[in-house]
Amino acid sequence: MPGAKNTGVPAGTKLTVHDGDITVTAPGTVIDSLDVRGSIVVKAANVTIKNSIIRGRAGSGPLVNNLLHNPNLVIQDSELFAAMDRRVSGIMGSHFTATRLNIHHVTDGIHLTDGEVTLKDSWLHDNLHLDKDPAWNGTPTHDDGIQVQGGSNITIDHNTLTGAHNAALMVTQDRARVTNLSWTRNYADNGGCTINIAQGSLGPVTGMKITDNTFGRNTSIANCAIIAPTTTKIDTQRNYWADDMSPVAVRKG
Repeated sequence: MPGAKNTGVPAGTKLTVHDGDITVTAPGTVIDSLDVRGSIVVKAANVTIKNSIIRGRAGSGPLVNNLLHNPNLVIQDSELFAAMDRRVSGIMGSHFTATRLNIHHVTDGIHLTDGEVTLKDSWLHDNLHLDKDPAWNGTPTHDDGIQVQGGSNITIDHNTLTGAHNAALMVTQDRARVTNLSWTRNYADNGGCTINIAQGSLGPVTGMKITDNTFGRNTSIANCAIIAPTTTKIDTQRNYWADDMSPVAVRKG
């Protein structure tokens, strides 16, 4: 499974330091082998980020920002962590493929505002959590491995997700309906419940598949791998607890 030895910048890669944010406006731009002491804001299609570290800066916002939904963003073999202000997301937006990433010490590892997203072979861990977070009016941080506010065609395959206090996967439908979300071959642990599906006011999540996964038992609600409303129909075949390979059941939410 993805972890320290097979995610992030490949060993031996020589990095060039870039101080400050990078705003990408030219389609087809390739960012390669940089140590970015700021954030990357994507404003063009077909951008590639690879073999790089993105550390952010104080007040810089998401480490990789594709909130304009530019298509075909690729992020691979890179490490994303907030070295300065950790109350940010690792990647925020939509329309990207992310492979072999090491994302840590951020609030949400990935925060999706729309769809057309693939995450694979990546390690999301050690989320920022404050018991009294100013961003949440002094209440605890609402930190997730992945938060999905809306969108279609979202694939999360063969990843390791641990260390979030709220959920490894939180589906809210705060912005739009969520359809065709696939969560397969992952190892996930922690959170209140590790996967939390909330319909909100938009009705059932449709086309959802959670199959062939293993789960840890370190949830604040005992033995709660998946919680979802009964009106959201999910394919949940072949999900097991990692410690004894007994089957996982869906808790009614």
